Amino acid sequence: DLPYLRMFILLLLSSLLLAIHAGHQSVGVRGTLMCGHQPLVNAEVKLWELDTWPDPDDVLASVKTDQRGRFEIFGTESEVTKISTAVKFYHRCNNKGLFNLPGLCKRKITYEVPKSYINSGKQVGKWFEMGVMNMEAKVKGEDTECI
Repeated sequence: DLPYLRMFILLLLSSLLLAIHAGHQSVGVRGTLMCGHQPLVNAEVKLWELDTWPDPDDVLASVKTDQRGRFEIFGTESEVTKISTAVKFYHRCNNKGLFNLPGLCKRKITYEVPKSYINSGKQVGKWFEMGVMNMEAKVKGEDTECI
């Protein structure tokens, strides 16, 4: 039983050292959303930290686009390994909706943030600039989120 006890103690100490070593990482995304030629006002933008099962994904931040369709969102997370993040847009541009009732559902489009935009610390080092995006077109893999 002594080798098992040694292995258990070694695993426990390794886990503690990794937990102590976990550091803050930050990411920031900004851009402008359009619906055709009009700014996409009040669209919801969420920044997610993507985890693997059994740890659920975490919402790092949530904002709404302004009167010009602009958004700026950033968040931090403390992890041992490099975090994976995605920005998700929830909107009603060109949305026929459920049973042709556009107010019931929102289109949800997800973009993964390249790992090169994730930096150490609590401040954003390099912003992921998404530019001006026209949300009118359907995107492969987009989803619908209903009330």
